[in-house]
Amino acid sequence: MNHSLEDESPFKEALGPLIKTLESDPDWNKRFGAASKLFRIGKEKAVDPLINALQFDDHSEIRRFSADLLGRLGDPRATWALIAALRQALSEKEKTMAYHTRVALVNIKSNDLPSILTSTVGDKEEFFEMRVMALNILGEIADTKSVECLIQVINNPDTEGKIRGKAIEVLIYTGHLAGLQLVLDLLEATTNKNFQKVVARALCRTPLKNKTIVLRFGDALLQIMETEESKKEDKDTELTKLVADSLKQLALNINISFNKLMDEILAVRKKQKQK
Repeated sequence: MNHSLEDESPFKEALGPLIKTLESDPDWNKRFGAASKLFRIGKEKAVDPLINALQFDDHSEIRRFSADLLGRLGDPRATWALIAALRQALSEKEKTMAYHTRVALVNIKSNDLPSILTSTVGDKEEFFEMRVMALNILGEIADTKSVECLIQVINNPDTEGKIRGKAIEVLIYTGHLAGLQLVLDLLEATTNKNFQKVVARALCRTPLKNKTIVLRFGDALLQIMETEESKKEDKDTELTKLVADSLKQLALNINISFNKLMDEILAVRKKQKQK
């Protein structure tokens, strides 16, 4: 009789006893071991038992481990359970659990996740920390669909100022060209100081390496600086400091001095005027 390699595998084991152990054994160490074995040998059949453990196990370490394993399995069936666990962790200020559920959601890469997160961001009945976390996860995924969702949040006239500001920050952090182009267009078109401050703060923490983009942001920021300096007594000192700091960061990003960055920005302006 012929046997497949799978039949002869020393790791082949009935899943039923493992599931029962995970669901009902009073020793959390045994439940932990059962979860680990289910992950290794059960693959997709481990998803439902791990979701159950994430939702109902009374030991935080089992819930945390289940979130990790679900993220590593990458099965979209776990999306809603992980979102619910993340919401609960944030509401109860369980930072460790919030971290692990967030990482798991990013790792799953569900096609529906960006839309679900966008709905969460737009839900004004949802608590603020969860909406901000949804934005952060979109930024961590940072694929085309997630960036489009961030742009949708920014362009939505019903989006509140704090949420829009956070979405702009996250969009800049992604470094995605379509997102950066939108922010540049808005920065060049508006005199709203709150928006300018949001962009400047984000640029202080974003390692942009594309020199063309850096010079465009640098030019827009320099124009803001020039406008504020011309006001003398009425200038916004917080804004000018933020702009100066972001310009210094832009120079560091492309490995040139601050003065060299200023020279290159002015050279670009000169070429544009000649055209």
